[in-house]
This record gives sequence, structure tokens and C-alpha cells, in this order.
Amino acid sequence: MKSYRVYKNVNKQPYILGLRLPLFYLFILLLIIVIFLLSTGITIFKLAFYTVFLIAGYFGLNKLNSGAFLSSISNERFPNTIINDNYK
Repeated sequence: MKSYRVYKNVNKQPYILGLRLPLFYLFILLLIIVIFLLSTGITIFKLAFYTVFLIAGYFGLNKLNSGAFLSSISNERFPNTIINDNYK
């Protein structure tokens, strides 16, 4: 008799700071750009502006990460991943 083994969490993706890897790399790229821009000279206005820029960038990437934005503009009928957890 054949036996089937269900591997749980096969479709999980790694997350860093709550972002998938490509979006985390984009956030690191934003951070590197801000560091280079701050290397020209630091003022209170620049520091506050770039801090707000990084926070807005993080929340924007977090919104993209949730998939709500992409699902609203795409009309997919089928999910990308299928997880069968009902077999034990």
C-alpha cells in the first residue's frame, strides 16, 4: 500500500523585517541611497526628511508585500500557491 507524506510549510518564503526578500533588497537600496545623500552634509531638515522618506518607503513596501495592491490591479482566478494541510 502506498503512503503519502505531506510536507508542511513547503510554500513558505523567507521574510526579513516583515518583507519578502526582493522587497527587503529594495528597502536596503533605499537605505544605501539615503546614507550616500547624508554623506554630503547632515542638517536637521535633511535628517527629518530622509527619516520620513525611509518610513514611507518601508510602509509602501509593506503594503506591496501584503499583496492587497497587486490583487486589486490584477484579475487572477487561481492562487499562486496551493497548500494542502487537510491530510494528516
